[in-house]
Amino acid sequence: MLRIQVYLATSVFALNLAALIWAMTKYDVDDARGVGTLYTGNCERTSTINSSMHVFLNVISSLFLGASNCCMQVLAAPLRSEIDRAHRRGVSLDIGVPSFRNLWNIQHQRVILWVAIGAVSTLLHLIWNSAVFASTPFTIFTAAIATSDVLTAHDRWENSTGAIRHANFTHKQFIYGLKDRAVNFTRLDKRSCLKQYIDPLKATGDLIVIAANWTSVQNNGSSLIQGWVDGNSADKWSAATAWICSAYETLGWTRFCSLDWALSFLDDWVLETWEAPRQRRVAVAYCLVDELRDNHERCGLHFSAPVVGLVCFCTLIGALLILWTARKYQVPTIVTLGDAIASFLEHPEIEVYDVDRTARRSIFGRKRHAVAIEAISWSAGRPTTWFRTVSVGNWLLSYTVFAICLIVPSYLLKKALARIGDQGLPIGISELWQQGIGRVNGYALVGGVWSKANRFVDFSRQIFLANVFHILVSFMYLIVNNILSRQLVAAEWTRLLYVNEKKPLRVSSPQGMQRSSYMLSIPFRYSVPLMAVCIWMHWLVSQSIFIVQTTVFSSEAGNQRIAWKDNSRIGFSVFGIILAIITEGALVLGLLIHSAIRKYHSIPADFPRMGTCSASISAACHPPKEDTDAYLSPVSMGVVTEKPLGHGGCTERLTLSTWIDLQEPKDGSQYMQPVVVHSVGNNQNSFSKRSRKWSRLR
Repeated sequence: MLRIQVYLATSVFALNLAALIWAMTKYDVDDARGVGTLYTGNCERTSTINSSMHVFLNVISSLFLGASNCCMQVLAAPLRSEIDRAHRRGVSLDIGVPSFRNLWNIQHQRVILWVAIGAVSTLLHLIWNSAVFASTPFTIFTAAIATSDVLTAHDRWENSTGAIRHANFTHKQFIYGLKDRAVNFTRLDKRSCLKQYIDPLKATGDLIVIAANWTSVQNNGSSLIQGWVDGNSADKWSAATAWICSAYETLGWTRFCSLDWALSFLDDWVLETWEAPRQRRVAVAYCLVDELRDNHERCGLHFSAPVVGLVCFCTLIGALLILWTARKYQVPTIVTLGDAIASFLEHPEIEVYDVDRTARRSIFGRKRHAVAIEAISWSAGRPTTWFRTVSVGNWLLSYTVFAICLIVPSYLLKKALARIGDQGLPIGISELWQQGIGRVNGYALVGGVWSKANRFVDFSRQIFLANVFHILVSFMYLIVNNILSRQLVAAEWTRLLYVNEKKPLRVSSPQGMQRSSYMLSIPFRYSVPLMAVCIWMHWLVSQSIFIVQTTVFSSEAGNQRIAWKDNSRIGFSVFGIILAIITEGALVLGLLIHSAIRKYHSIPADFPRMGTCSASISAACHPPKEDTDAYLSPVSMGVVTEKPLGHGGCTERLTLSTWIDLQEPKDGSQYMQPVVVHSVGNNQNSFSKRSRKWSRLR
């Protein structure tokens, strides 16, 4: 059954290994964090390639994790010997569905394999989407505010009293050199200057801002009022434009200097200096700008060699574990409902007949809940929704997981909106849409301890934060998969009641007229859309919170690269988070609606739930003794009439059989059929309290 999963896992590993070898041999990795560059070029093209790459990554990762999940379900499925042993201890096992409870009743080796595959899958969730990420270019340029007569003044800035902020000797020399180079700079009016330097992609040339209300005479004979190197601190690149709006900042330097805000004060644009002993406000006349480069052609697509290497290692381990499972455990486990029916039809558990002709068998032994075969009326009441297929406990667990998966991103959305709002930016739907999905914005960055990563240790911490929310998506997928599995196994179980439509058993290893199963419990018409939604949600998460790489250039010496100043931040997309929440909500709502509108007809209310209970399946697998080899042929569930040995009269019993004379159970008629019995005594044939219900199966 795991042949497809082995091929799939092996192919994903081979693909990742080939990608790593290709990237390492073709591209250099000279970053302290092990980051290499795959592509450098147009920013829009880079963004498109990055989004497409993450779609591809999420497709192959979801396929690999789906194969791992399938293997884990097979490992958790019991052997027939394990079912018999559990029944003797008074425990019923889950059939055809993902089950944690089965882990306590199967071989320890399979439990270890199950845990190992789960651990590998969890680790892959935390790293896979950060294997590839985009970068935005950033230029460190030298800037100064000068008096209106800077081009005619004969002073030397080396002897100036002008303020220079946070500059070492080299940077001071750059600032001093602006004076001699100014005659070759291009003049820009205020509007052009503001639009040029408000955009980090355009702010690539050295700059001198000319004051309208100051001369060198008013500035102690110096034409230099103030100088600085903009963007010198790589982890502060998002605030590189703050100098433009500094004079209008009233929120404690928290407001983001956006173009709309800057244009609002363009006519009266002033800059605030930090010259001791007091700050001054300088009116801007125009700007002198050095030769500009086009940063729009400098965006990059990068890969993390350590992350890709770890992905290769994890996929190799995962593929080997799946292969080991497929080859080591040749004895097939009871994976599907058909497997269980075939096993119990071939080797039925022993029935016990008491003196009042009631065939009664206690599957749960001395435990409180027992499944017995008793003579009770067939009660086909109102149609039963698929909600009843899942126990109250499972629904409570599911609702808890759904709530967590919606509360966590909702909290992140609240924090993201608050961060943008605190920076003075609008948070309307249209404005959030314009900010884009997965797009790098200087105001949409996570701060605090996550704001600096020029070492691999810091980078690893950022990778963890950017990927940890993928685990929530996978938990939601597992819960939905579990619910659908129970509902669809129940539907398969109830369809066996159509006596005129006998069906071959869907088993893992077919014999006779049995048919093979290329799925576990969920058919492709459910599994493919569910997997597509899962891939879409993973992609949305990858575009909602992501690694942002900066590639740093210097305005000096022809805009050379300064790779050692490259840094990374964690970016977020508010609209991406909104879409992720909407998708998660739609998935949960769709599941609830599906569970409400799909119904079982003409059967007892809790009969469908018995399709996942090993004890109930066993109780329904006692065909007439003449019906030999029933497990090899198409079967259905119906009423047979037979005479118990040693007793007079006949009884009608509900069972799975190949007989052509099977009768459909009729509402109100009494048949021998499986029923849950509450046992209080130690004798498995004595019951002081009985329940005529099909519910409360363990």
